[in-house]
Amino acid sequence: MGGVRRHPPAHRRDRGGRRAIGVGLLAVAALSAVAVLVLRLAPVGPRPVEVFFVQYDPAGHSGTLVEVNRAAPPAGASVRLEEALRALLAGPTPEEQRRGLRSEIPDGTALRTVRIQRGVAAVDLTGAFAHGGGSSSILARVWQIVYTTTQFRGVSAVQITLDGQHVKALGGEGVVIDAPLRRPATVPRF
Repeated sequence: MGGVRRHPPAHRRDRGGRRAIGVGLLAVAALSAVAVLVLRLAPVGPRPVEVFFVQYDPAGHSGTLVEVNRAAPPAGASVRLEEALRALLAGPTPEEQRRGLRSEIPDGTALRTVRIQRGVAAVDLTGAFAHGGGSSSILARVWQIVYTTTQFRGVSAVQITLDGQHVKALGGEGVVIDAPLRRPATVPRF
């Protein structure tokens, strides 16, 4: 009986195939778990912040705030707030300017410091912030700062200072900034 080959029973033959499938499924499950873990622990990409510019009606008599998004690092509120204010002070992009957006914040205005304490963001700007413009321009620039700053959780009001000094009012008409400012119920027109 040298020429007859015996085959193992079917249930024994299939064991190797089932084992390979089991090992493959285990590998897929392990890779999926690792992928989920990597996605949860990996740094999140830039999340946008809102920056508020001004848009006037076609006759140029009345303006309001318009928000645009800027990329900001996935960091804490203080860092994101600082990035938002720096983007605001940089002004609208050429494309945004073509859409009629502008900033009433004077050129040369720079952010000195910003810190958040008990719901109030203390924003210290250079003195250039107070230069030029009438009451509408000054109101617009103040609201640009307030709206850009109060978008962050934990910031309900903004105290603006200039060159490290508290200032009672800006401009000839005296736009009062000596106390923390909050967003009004409706977007202001100026």
